[in-house]
Amino acid sequence: SAAPPPAAAALPDAPAPAGTAKVRALNELPPDVRSQLPQVAITGGTYSSNREHRMLIANGKVVREGEEIAPGLQLESIAPGKAVLNHQGTRYSVGY
Repeated sequence: SAAPPPAAAALPDAPAPAGTAKVRALNELPPDVRSQLPQVAITGGTYSSNREHRMLIANGKVVREGEEIAPGLQLESIAPGKAVLNHQGTRYSVGY
């Protein structure tokens, strides 16, 4: 039988809950996937332990967690120095 994927092998007793799987950095995505993502220009961001104070400046506008940056592209979360974006189910992180 085939070996389990590396992520499953790393934590055999504690599978990651949905939505918490490792998010790959934008530059780790295959070129064919990257070519389908909307262009995003991130010019700044702020992380705070208070979710209400977190924001990203993307494509010239202030965006908060859960909001859309471009059609089909959502800002999922902001962490110190990086943000997780979701484009039609493809989740990836970008630095700011």
